[in-house]
Amino acid sequence: MLTWRKVASLFVLLLFVAAGIFYFQKPPSVIVTHPSHGQAIEAVYATGTVESSIMIRIATERAARLVALTADENMKVHAGQPLARFDDAELQANLQEMRIRQRNAEQHVFRMEKLYQRGATSIELLEQARTDADAARAVTQRLQVQVNSLTLSSPVEGEIIRRDGEVGDYIPVNQPVFYLRKANAQLRLVVDVDEEDIPAVKPGQPVLITTDAFSGQVFHATVSDITPKGDAVTRSYRVRVILPASLPFLIGMTAEANIITAQRDNALLLPNSALINNSVWLFKADKAVQQPVKIGAKSADKTEITEGLSEQDLLIVDPPLSLKPNQPVNATLQETAGAQS
Repeated sequence: MLTWRKVASLFVLLLFVAAGIFYFQKPPSVIVTHPSHGQAIEAVYATGTVESSIMIRIATERAARLVALTADENMKVHAGQPLARFDDAELQANLQEMRIRQRNAEQHVFRMEKLYQRGATSIELLEQARTDADAARAVTQRLQVQVNSLTLSSPVEGEIIRRDGEVGDYIPVNQPVFYLRKANAQLRLVVDVDEEDIPAVKPGQPVLITTDAFSGQVFHATVSDITPKGDAVTRSYRVRVILPASLPFLIGMTAEANIITAQRDNALLLPNSALINNSVWLFKADKAVQQPVKIGAKSADKTEITEGLSEQDLLIVDPPLSLKPNQPVNATLQETAGAQS
C-alpha cells in the first residue's frame, strides 16, 4: 500500500529523470560567425645568418708565429696596407744567402762571356754558367715571395670586422687572421629553404625579417638570388636576401625570414578554430551541417578558403567534438570573425 511519503518520493524521482532526459536531449549551444574578407599571405619560412655580400678572409700561406699587429677590428684600411707580420727570420737568412749566390753566379757569367769572346772557353761552359745564374735568380725570387707572404696586407679598401690571433700565437697555414668587409659592400641575409618550398621562391619577392637582437620589430627586405645547386644532405637551397643599408643588423646575427610568395587582398577568411581536417561545420536550418572546403594561405589565427564556402554562410566557431551531422544546435551570432566570447 502506497503512503503519501512514498508517493511524494516517487514523484521527486520522476522529476529528476525527466530533467535529466531534457538536459541530455537539449541541443548544444554554439557560436557562429560569417567568413570575413581580408588579406591572405602565403609565405615560406627560413632561418639564416647576416653576412657581407663581399667578405674576404686574410690568412698566412705559411705556418708561423705572429710577431706584430698593425691593424685591428673596426679599422678602415686601404689596398696594400700592412695588417700583420709573422716571424720571417729564417727565411730572411736564407734569402740573404741566396742573393749572395745569385750575385756570384751572375759575376761568373760575366767572366765566362769575356773568356768566350777571347776564345778561351767553350759555348757549352758559357751556357752552363748562364743556366746556373738563372736558377739562382729563380730561387731568390721564390724566397722573396715567401718572405712577402709573412706580411699580411689588405687586398682591397674596406673595414676589418674580425681579428683572430694575438702577438705570440703560432698560426697554422691558411687559418684566417682577419675578416675584411669590402668598402660599400651590402649586407645580406643568407637562409636555407627546404627543397619542397624552393619552387615558390623567386628573386624580387618581399621578405619579412625578425631577429632576437631586435625583439618585436619586423624588417623588410628583398630576395636577391637563389643558388642553382642544393645541398643533398640538408635537402635545402641557399637563398640570399639583400638588406637595405638602413637596417641595424650586424654581421653574424641570426634571423628568421618569411618570404612572401603570394598575396591576395580580398580573400575569404575564417578563424582557424572553425577548421577541422579541411572541413567546417555550418549552421543551417537550426542544424549543424559538415562542409568540406579547400584551403589556401594560413596565418597564426586565420585561414583562406578558396572553395566550398561563401560570405553568406554561417560557420560554427570551435565546434564541439561530439557534434554530429544534422544535429540541432542553438546558435549565438558573433559578428567579428575569429573573435570568441
